[in-house]
Amino acid sequence: MTVDRPTFSESWYRVADSAPRLKSTARTYRQRSRGRLWHVVHEQSGDRFSRLSEAGYRFVALLDGRRTVGDAWRICSEQLGDEAPTQGEAIQILAQLYRENLLHSDLSPDVEGVLRRQQAEKRREVGGLLMNFLFVRLPLVDPNAFLDRWTAVFGRMFSRWGAAVWIGLVAIGLCCVAGRAEAVAGQASEVLDPENLPLLYLCFIGLKVLHEFGHAFVCKRFAGDTGANDEIHTMGVMILVFTPIPYVDVSNAWTLRSRWHRVVVGAAGMMVELAAAAVAAVVWAHTAQGTGLHAVCYNLMFVAGVSSLLFNGNPLLRYDAYYMLSDLLEIPNLAQRSTECVRYLVKRYGWKVLHAHNPARSRREAAWLCAYASLSVVYRAFVCVAIVLFVADKLFVLGSLLAAGAVVAWVGVPLGRLAHYLLVGGEVSRVRGWAVGSTLAVLVTVLAAGALIPMPQRARAEGVAEPVRMAVVYAAADGFVRDYLASGSTVGAGDQVLVESTNVELAAERKALLAQRDGATAERRIALTEDPGTAQVLCQRLRALDDKIRRVEGQLSCLALKSELPGAWVCPDVDRLQGGFLRRGDRVGTVIGDEGLLIRVVAGQHMAARIAAEANGLVDIRVKGAPDRQLRGTIDAVLPAGRQELPSAALGYGAGGSVETLPDGGEGIQSAERFFEIRIRPDADSDVRLLSGQRVVVRFEMPAEPLMVQGWRSLLQLFQRRFHV
Repeated sequence: MTVDRPTFSESWYRVADSAPRLKSTARTYRQRSRGRLWHVVHEQSGDRFSRLSEAGYRFVALLDGRRTVGDAWRICSEQLGDEAPTQGEAIQILAQLYRENLLHSDLSPDVEGVLRRQQAEKRREVGGLLMNFLFVRLPLVDPNAFLDRWTAVFGRMFSRWGAAVWIGLVAIGLCCVAGRAEAVAGQASEVLDPENLPLLYLCFIGLKVLHEFGHAFVCKRFAGDTGANDEIHTMGVMILVFTPIPYVDVSNAWTLRSRWHRVVVGAAGMMVELAAAAVAAVVWAHTAQGTGLHAVCYNLMFVAGVSSLLFNGNPLLRYDAYYMLSDLLEIPNLAQRSTECVRYLVKRYGWKVLHAHNPARSRREAAWLCAYASLSVVYRAFVCVAIVLFVADKLFVLGSLLAAGAVVAWVGVPLGRLAHYLLVGGEVSRVRGWAVGSTLAVLVTVLAAGALIPMPQRARAEGVAEPVRMAVVYAAADGFVRDYLASGSTVGAGDQVLVESTNVELAAERKALLAQRDGATAERRIALTEDPGTAQVLCQRLRALDDKIRRVEGQLSCLALKSELPGAWVCPDVDRLQGGFLRRGDRVGTVIGDEGLLIRVVAGQHMAARIAAEANGLVDIRVKGAPDRQLRGTIDAVLPAGRQELPSAALGYGAGGSVETLPDGGEGIQSAERFFEIRIRPDADSDVRLLSGQRVVVRFEMPAEPLMVQGWRSLLQLFQRRFHV
């Protein structure tokens, strides 16, 4: 044996004279993974599983209830040589079987104590209570007879022909959705309306029932075809963060020999959901908005999309995609072994523990394990925080308790385990001084760096480029466009016609009024000599006609639109105006002043206050969607009054911006929360030229502060923003 696999164990004397055996209800199934033979032991009455290597199974197979552990180990060592399990590995195998209730239980208390210590549960008290409180399983019915009756029908759908039909169905559904992308996005804002929530939940439950039966039918079919255990006896409800969700226990998929069969079992639920969503998409596309069937189909599409992308389809959470990835990589217990791999690296290379157990069988496998450990812990922390915030939004006291429990489970408990391991753990007995000293040095260094070393601090906000001065040109009278000025032309104030229209009715009315005026003037001239009273009446009529003529002539003059300020005439669709009809009040175009552009940035209350008090006057500006286009600018002003009307709809959620807007906010310019406007003047000497209406990202330089100070401030702002405390 090597140093990494010491042959002997100091606890061996406690188990060597015991004579355990596998339970009579245990069955064994052979599997091949990465070219090696493995044995899956299944205890049918308790539905528990354990996976043993060929050497480990040879050792366990020698335990018949009469032969002692010591004798079995000696025989195994003689037969397998260096491939035989060491005494420590033999104890771990026994502990693994004991934990899964696969060993006959007439063991002495001393032996049971050793096995319990060797295989301590991974979820300790606080973490276990927290998780059990949020995730509770309630078995209700035995679906085995129902599945036996219908597997011949539904199980056969998961074949090559079934896969081809599924691909075609999903493709048709995607085409229906892609052709109506705007309608899909527009209806998304209605999904979480209180009136829609009951329907959304019913659709969720219905899809999840189909999802679970998809797993069950496929597992039943493949297990029956290959001679594996095909009995599925548990179906019930799982309380997931206070939400009842149906589930079916198909853990006997572990007994399937083919990893591809296991992958299909894992994917079956998502395939059923996506097929249902595809059918719903076709129906949704061919039903009228506002009908009940239309709403049901959209909710089915929404639930299937969110569930498949964020949860079941995400391998970083222990749902379907996790088990699929584990089988595809041929790395069983991926999450557990990834954690053990990180621990091994710390023990072996950080604490110099020479005989630390390495769970990876190759460098490639070690790379996969380390990558998964790093990504999954970050994502699980994100999900945990999201769940706590969601609960706290509804029930603040309960959310606070969950947050406290999460801090204890994620920080307090690991630190306690670390301290216990370093102070009393037998594995580090020979290097305890170095292990404790190096750990304290790392912790002190990290804390000191986070609390004392100032780090760069920046704030980012979105804005839109607009002219310093601009004038929107509206049609002042009804008319048909006769002539226009090309867009982009330079104009002066009031000296050039932008758009000229004609109105035959106004021209005819003016001509008629002028004729009436001429007639009234002649009649008045005659009446002055014959009837002064009539002349007085005609004089009043002339004044009325003059008023009408001035009004009509004013409307006619408005048909020639001119600029109120010097600048550039902008009307992208000006060519379409030729011969078109303009109504009074129609927006025609814009005249952009010669003073240049100004960037109007929207910032929340906390950010705006800090920018006004602490930010450097210089800022970096990047064009949204073109990060290579960068220029500098200076803060021109921070407007003191908060507002809710955005400078441009481009900054709102509906147009891809970062500001949450009200669903009934007119043209999408009413923000959900009040904001402050910061005006930035771009550097005039920059080679990058902004266009009016372009969305930009502005980065403000703040005074450097330690990371802990920055994190604490962000945490306080989060609490103030979400809980108003």
